[in-house]
Amino acid sequence: MPGETIDKVLVLQAQDCDIAQIERELKDIPARKEEIQSRLSDHRAELESAREDLQAVQARLKELELEVAACNERIAKYRQQQLELKTNEEFKAMNSEISAVEKQIEKHEEVELEIMEKIDGAEAAISEKQAALKSEEDLVAIDLKAMDERSGKMAQRLESVQSERQSQAGGVDPEWLMRYDRIFANKRDQALVSIANGVCGGCHMKLPPQLYHDTQKQDAMVSCTYCGRLLY
Repeated sequence: MPGETIDKVLVLQAQDCDIAQIERELKDIPARKEEIQSRLSDHRAELESAREDLQAVQARLKELELEVAACNERIAKYRQQQLELKTNEEFKAMNSEISAVEKQIEKHEEVELEIMEKIDGAEAAISEKQAALKSEEDLVAIDLKAMDERSGKMAQRLESVQSERQSQAGGVDPEWLMRYDRIFANKRDQALVSIANGVCGGCHMKLPPQLYHDTQKQDAMVSCTYCGRLLY
């Protein structure tokens, strides 16, 4: 391969490698943004769990309040019935019933106090989780903005390199360019590699001596026997 052509193709290859790298990074950006946003998932799950805990203890408090209300209604009913009782024995028996219900109310009220403490703790946990989520949302917004800015700069860089590449390709012999383009499209890294100590710079296989001699010819387009890359 003529030296001038080699130089032009090597420049072209560097541009193509740059283009391929930029395209890979641009393609990877949506996944990276999704990964950044996924950082919020754990915080949201923890907040939702804290809210569910609060709802559970609030529901239990409501149940106890209804039970206390029912007990008070029973007491009121018993006291009304006492007015109609004829004997002391019946009156005392009704008092025992009332005392038993009052003890139930006391137990319920003790549990209510415990639940109210749990509610305070659950509300504090929610506030903490909300603050943590807000803080992470701010950080995620910053990271996403940085990612968008990087994406924009990379897109500009890609357009610039592609323009330079188009100009460079115009100075390469069409036959060599067509061969090079086909190989690069297949390999996606290097289509033109050097020979070092009789070894292909692409696949690192030992080449036949004749192949090395062929690359010394000024008009030869020589390919690696094993990987098909162009050699120089």
